[in-house]
Amino acid sequence: MHPLDRFKIEFGALGEGEHEFEFEVNDKFFEQFENSPVEHGNLDVLVTVSKDAGMMLVDFTIEGVVTLPCDRCADDLELELSGFNELVVKFGANEEEESEDVIVLPPKEHVLNVAQYIYEYITVMIPLRNVHPDDELGNSTCDPETLKELERLRIHEKTEEEIKSDPRWDILKNINLN
Repeated sequence: MHPLDRFKIEFGALGEGEHEFEFEVNDKFFEQFENSPVEHGNLDVLVTVSKDAGMMLVDFTIEGVVTLPCDRCADDLELELSGFNELVVKFGANEEEESEDVIVLPPKEHVLNVAQYIYEYITVMIPLRNVHPDDELGNSTCDPETLKELERLRIHEKTEEEIKSDPRWDILKNINLN
């Protein structure tokens, strides 16, 4: 059995109304996706399927923690995620994706694997910049050795006087173009 098969919802056997499914997302889940920004995580996903004759509304409630490298010091950073997403599933002749939140499945389809949707919703919840927070005194909680090395390698910022006068270019000011 493929590790993502447990994320299949057999909606064909469901009656009309609301149905809930609970899934646990862990490291093995993220291993199934190539180039995943997340390697470690522990999240709970509640999928609520509201089914009627012509369509389904699939709600995803996701809560948990992922571990990512800090963008500043590269040490592990635990990031709490919490979010809600909605997917509309319609039934029609052509299987297609109308938009990122609406898909069309053929009428004979009876199974929906929600793994890809869960993965996408989790990755979209991750902020663009992930840095250890500052402590109560405003000091960075990043690895102190890495911060020292970053400061040592930082490019020297020029003063206003250094910017105004650069001896390499000052001689060019004396050139007469006429």
